[in-house]
Amino acid sequence: MRQPLIDSDVLIYECGFGCEAHWEGEGYPPFDYVMDMLDNKIANICAVVDATLSPILFLTGKGNFRYDIAKKTPYKERPSNKPFHYANLKAYIKAKYEYRESVGMEADDLMAIEQTSRPGETIICTRDKDLRAVPGWHYGWEVGNQPSFGPELVSEFGSIRISNDRKSIKGVGFMFFCSQLLTGDKVDTIPGLDGTGPVKAFKILEGSVDAKDALKRVYGAYRALYGPFNAYREMLEQGRLLWMTRKLKPDGTPYLWGQKERD
Repeated sequence: MRQPLIDSDVLIYECGFGCEAHWEGEGYPPFDYVMDMLDNKIANICAVVDATLSPILFLTGKGNFRYDIAKKTPYKERPSNKPFHYANLKAYIKAKYEYRESVGMEADDLMAIEQTSRPGETIICTRDKDLRAVPGWHYGWEVGNQPSFGPELVSEFGSIRISNDRKSIKGVGFMFFCSQLLTGDKVDTIPGLDGTGPVKAFKILEGSVDAKDALKRVYGAYRALYGPFNAYREMLEQGRLLWMTRKLKPDGTPYLWGQKERD
């Protein structure tokens, strides 16, 4: 059994702006044109991953718990332009497909929760590399110069490698999360550890034998910069911004990275 968990935030922007770029008529493309592109993309994703169940589409709701966590740099402080049919596409998804949306959390968190709660039954489908830290099946479709990813089964510990141009770290699982603790994430305005680029981060983590070892190396780098009294606090902030929620508390709020999960 395999059910696609599709990142609809990515699809809305991709299809919305894609149709605008290729539309040869006057003004904006009609919604039917955009709608067909979305439906075809979803059908193609389901075919590639050999889906045996209908997909679930995931949307980001209003608000974000990370806004209150980010003290060093405001979270996702960047300009954001939306395609003309943004609202129409979102309404269409809600009318036609099974979907998930929650106030205060991103589509990424909801996909991570769903996949974690149903091991082996789902496959996260997105071009967002951040979600590849979550164990389980993953697929990312090709767009432009960005190659496809998977379908691939990601382990809990995972792995990392330095890109050929040495400008980024590619990876999956907990090792990739640890690399982000060091490099941060420029797209989401998460700074990471000051002065730590991909090459330095890779050298710090290279040869890690397990999650405890990898995290010990990361903490050592934070301690060297911030000292013993501030290192954990600084690392915790970055980790809670980067970590994809895996489980909710009884009151519906997310367990943050570093908090002990209880049934």
